[in-house]
Amino acid sequence: TGDFSVFRVYMSPDGKPAQYSEKNVPLKPKYYLPVSIKNLQKNDFAMILGYPGGTERYMTSYEVDEAMKITNTNRIKIRGERQEILMKDMVADPKINIQYASKYSGSSNYWKFSIGQNEGLVRLHTAEKKAAFENEFTKWVKADPARTEKYGNALPLIENAVKGRAGQYNVQQYLSEVFRGSCEMISYAGQLAPLEVALTEKDSKKVTDIKERALRNIANFYDNYSYPTDRKVTSALIRLYKTDIDPKYWPDFYAQIDKKFKGNVEAYVDDMFTRSIFTTPEKLKAFLNKPSLKVLQKDPAYIAAKSVSATRSKLQNDLEAYSDALSKGQRLYIAGVMEYMPDRTKYPDANSTMRMTYGKVLDYYPYDAVHYNWYTTIDGVIQKYKKGDYEFDLPQRFIDLSNKKEYGRYAAAEGYMPVCFITDNDITGGNSGSP
Repeated sequence: TGDFSVFRVYMSPDGKPAQYSEKNVPLKPKYYLPVSIKNLQKNDFAMILGYPGGTERYMTSYEVDEAMKITNTNRIKIRGERQEILMKDMVADPKINIQYASKYSGSSNYWKFSIGQNEGLVRLHTAEKKAAFENEFTKWVKADPARTEKYGNALPLIENAVKGRAGQYNVQQYLSEVFRGSCEMISYAGQLAPLEVALTEKDSKKVTDIKERALRNIANFYDNYSYPTDRKVTSALIRLYKTDIDPKYWPDFYAQIDKKFKGNVEAYVDDMFTRSIFTTPEKLKAFLNKPSLKVLQKDPAYIAAKSVSATRSKLQNDLEAYSDALSKGQRLYIAGVMEYMPDRTKYPDANSTMRMTYGKVLDYYPYDAVHYNWYTTIDGVIQKYKKGDYEFDLPQRFIDLSNKKEYGRYAAAEGYMPVCFITDNDITGGNSGSP
């Protein structure tokens, strides 16, 4: 999509970092990295300096299979349903578009990642290649009794843990994707759990501290919140969870849906959004100015949040039974691989620290008879143009300038207008798109 961002950074009049003030002035640094508009050429040097999150390059075939069939598949389905609702509201209302642009972008980022990763893992036969390597590794281990003693359990520990936790792991992801952040009001209500404890203990100082902190943070939530949009999302995702997950993993509020609302999720959500103190900032402020344990404990959004939290805690305990075996298996496997291939340079996993990768500007052949040039041009932007589309709409001024080939000083010497380029740099989440 050719995404980019431009920021203006402000400072205090005396040149110091400062909180927001109308007196602040644009930052004038002693030096900044200039943006080069020189021509790029194939084989040019390119580098990326960034802070990638974490990588798992030594995942076994069992873990790759889990990522494809559970992690990515669930994320694609759940986020896809939520994003469809968000997009309809964003297109229909400019205010909601502003409120939810960042949320939508954040959600779709890893949604697209999961789609692309699954396609890549299938196309590159990654699980099969890893399984073949694991077979060779196992032969090497079994060829020596000392190695068998040391590393013989590495892969079985991983396999048994991954296969054993599959059901609970699937539920854990549904709980996280459906309720943490996606059902916004329920997620927000859960943040007042410490207030319930303080009110129960009749700790007036704690109550005051929590109340004041909550009052300060109200604007952070409600300024970028649409009650009707969240209502639609909450209804759709509660129904999705109920359809896809075994009843034994339903949070307790599902029993209320079946008993009080005769299984009607929409009626339950309508009741919650009508009665809850979290529906509007005014209702929440009124409650916080005079907090009541009884009111909080009877609030439907808070009840749902506590119910989800209890289910998550129980599930976490179930999953911990597999965690130790998995961690042990992973440690043994990595140690074994290092001993098995002592002369090969081992690629380090990223751990959120600064990393640099370098390479060249190059073209790419992803499939048989398919060639991606090393650069893209403005012609491709025009080709993707869809009037009214969230990602591919264009201003008429842009189209007119492109048709006239008025590129100003940004055109390449050959006469085209460059947009993006491809490199063979190693990338991962946190440093992609940054050469």
